[in-house]
Order: sequence, then C-alpha cells, then structure tokens
Amino acid sequence: MNSAARPWIGLVFKCLSILSLIFAFVFFMRMMDDQSANDKMRLNGVVSRALVTDKKQDQTTTQHSGIGRRSSGYTTQNDIWVLTVRHVPKSTVKYADFPAKVKEADLPVAPPLTGDPMKDSANLGIMWVSGDVYDRTKVGDLLTVANTPWDADSPVLVAEVEAFDPSPAYPKTAIALVLMLAFWMIGRRISKASALRGMVEAARIPGTV
Repeated sequence: MNSAARPWIGLVFKCLSILSLIFAFVFFMRMMDDQSANDKMRLNGVVSRALVTDKKQDQTTTQHSGIGRRSSGYTTQNDIWVLTVRHVPKSTVKYADFPAKVKEADLPVAPPLTGDPMKDSANLGIMWVSGDVYDRTKVGDLLTVANTPWDADSPVLVAEVEAFDPSPAYPKTAIALVLMLAFWMIGRRISKASALRGMVEAARIPGTV
C-alpha cells in the first residue's frame, strides 16, 4: 500500500464508519416512528367498515440531487396502489373494544351518498395498500379499517395494525452497527500504521530524536 495514500484510505474507512452509523440511526428512528404510529392507533383509534368505491394504481417520482455541479441527479419511480373508500372517521367503536366487545357485523358503516359534496366528503378516505391487498380487493368490497382523529381521511386495515412487527428493523440496525465498528477499526489501524511509518521515516533524518 502506498505510504502517501495510507492516511486517505484510513479517512475513507472512517467516513464509511460514520455513514454506517447514520444508516443505523435511520433504521432505528423509522422503526420508532412506525411503532409510535401503531401505538397511537391502538390507544386512540376507532374502527368502522369501509366501502371500496374506487381503486387506482399509480407511481410516485422522487428526484435525487446529483454530486457535483455537472451532475443533474436522477429520478426513481415507485409503484403505489390506492383505494378510495367511504368509512366512518368518527366511529364510536374504539379500537380497544374490537372485536372483544363489538363484533365485525355490528361496526358502523358510512351513510349512502347524498349528492352534496361537502357532506359526502366527511366519509371519504384514501388508503395506500400493498400490491397483494390491491389485487384481491374489488370495488364494492367492505373492509374493516381503523383511523385516529389525526388521520381521519387515511384509514388503515385493522389486520395491518394487528400484524405490525418491528423486529425486521433490528437486524438492519445491528448490521449497520457491526459495519460501523468494522470500518472504524480498519480505518484506525491504517491511520495508526501510517503514523508509525511517518515516525520511523522522521527518525531516520539526521539530528532527529
């Protein structure tokens, strides 16, 4: 390894270590956000039956900035599956009471359309679902959904709330932390070797102690 390049290589590994730490932090915070949202739904959510009135497959486009002045960046596209539903955002059935105290057949459903856009919009909901749920759902189906007062127009499937599992985030966080430690140790060893080599070179100069 070129002695002149050693300090820079060590710095690169230390930067990779910091980047791995950032990824670990992102994975952990995302898991905590999902856990918080799930806890809020379980504590403050209400349950109702939602009538599927429309379904649409679309794409979202994300613009990523480039590195350097000459780079214009790049875009990525992701498929999304959207269901339009009519539900009861102010249902009187609490999430904690379903299904122990209130059965699915007794859940409130949205009233029929009145033709008044203002009144009808009160029961309008938009759901982003997985491709599997989208494929097996038809217009006219009834879904069991939950929402909180803070996301009244964005209900989610009760089944998804019940199936929430934060454990997949733990291996990602652990791998990122292991990489952080490995990169830091490699960078530290290279930097230390470079410093020792510099001291040896300097000791060979006449008059240097």
